[in-house]
Amino acid sequence: MVLILLLIFAVLLLLGAPILAAMGVSTWVALVLNGQAGNLLAQTSFHGISTFTFLAIPLFVLAGEIMEKGGITARLANFVIVLVGWLAGGLGISVVLGTMLFSGISVSVNADAAAIGSVMIPLMVKAGYRKEWASSIVAASAGTGVLIPPSITMIVLGTIAGLSIKQLFLASLLPAMLIGIGKAIVIWYKARTGREPSNENITFSCGEMARAAVDAVPALLAPLIILGGILSGVFTATEAAAVSVVYAGLLGVVVYKEITWAIAARMLVSVARLTGVVVGLIGVASAVAYFMAYTQVSLAIADWAGSIIDNHLLFVSLLMLLFWLMGALLDGIPALVILVPLFTSMAGRVGMSPLHFAIFALAVTGISLVTPPLGSACFVVTSIAGVEMRSLFRPMWPFIAIMFGTILLLAYVPWFSLALPRLLGGYVGP
Repeated sequence: MVLILLLIFAVLLLLGAPILAAMGVSTWVALVLNGQAGNLLAQTSFHGISTFTFLAIPLFVLAGEIMEKGGITARLANFVIVLVGWLAGGLGISVVLGTMLFSGISVSVNADAAAIGSVMIPLMVKAGYRKEWASSIVAASAGTGVLIPPSITMIVLGTIAGLSIKQLFLASLLPAMLIGIGKAIVIWYKARTGREPSNENITFSCGEMARAAVDAVPALLAPLIILGGILSGVFTATEAAAVSVVYAGLLGVVVYKEITWAIAARMLVSVARLTGVVVGLIGVASAVAYFMAYTQVSLAIADWAGSIIDNHLLFVSLLMLLFWLMGALLDGIPALVILVPLFTSMAGRVGMSPLHFAIFALAVTGISLVTPPLGSACFVVTSIAGVEMRSLFRPMWPFIAIMFGTILLLAYVPWFSLALPRLLGGYVGP
């Protein structure tokens, strides 16, 4: 029956159906053919999204829209350009740093790619970057967004896995920083050696730095308020989302004065569309997870995993491949909803605690979102830069290699992701 589900899903995707529609139709058909009531899809989907924490999703999406339309993205970009733009490959390094800052506000990989890419790709091309290289930098940088609190993907993962959102946020910080530093080094090296020529002509100026910092201070405070509040225990992730909307609204309307009633109306429509897609994917993925449990697919997977679980490298490699492929096909979140509950206990048998495994799965999903030709962030940047998808394969591989290397480090060195939760979050797990 699972093969029927997969076949229908694949056919619908090939016919051009949206992922949400393909998942919903294929799951409904599989349930009916398996003798289940047709309305079970709606029931299980509703049960999958009826969680208080998921109220944070539309609120964080709205905050991200306000930040983008309210001029905050541009000010953050200007600040990081002044900060590191004078280095070799400075504009590219600015993208890496700017995306990490903006990810703490936008909570969406595609939003990161669109917001940063629309500002920075034209600047990089003007400074002599090839369009393909500039697009790859933006896409690869956006992939780190799933590991930057408070990403929507991280909130969903923490909820379905029953993990503390605070500890999940803490566990993601060191891997995200290492990946970001690795990407910045690649950009600097290629610019320094002339393999990817650029001509930024940006000089460091203390006066310019002071002006950019003053202009960006309100924007820089946004992620500090959101994350500081969550990590200190002042408010939950959902409450932080509400606070971020209020703060972003004050910046966009009162401080920067760039949001009008017309812009606000368009933002609400955009937020409704994006929220509907994200929540719909979570709901349908929950129905798929129920179907797999009902048909005892999880038992079959457990039997298969039991035969290779003694080979740690093989088990971890197969997990990476599975999450990578499924994340690319299902656009991240549905893959985590389906796969994480299936493999958490098995990962525990090779020494990975639930928190450790969650960060591992999250990092692999980040790669899937930026791997051409299926990565959603790649579609965003190619449309902005006007380049073909196939042109991203070669320039993307160093960034993907860095991300995979970090994931292998995560798999074999648990303290790398668990150090901060133990130090600051009171984590007492294995």
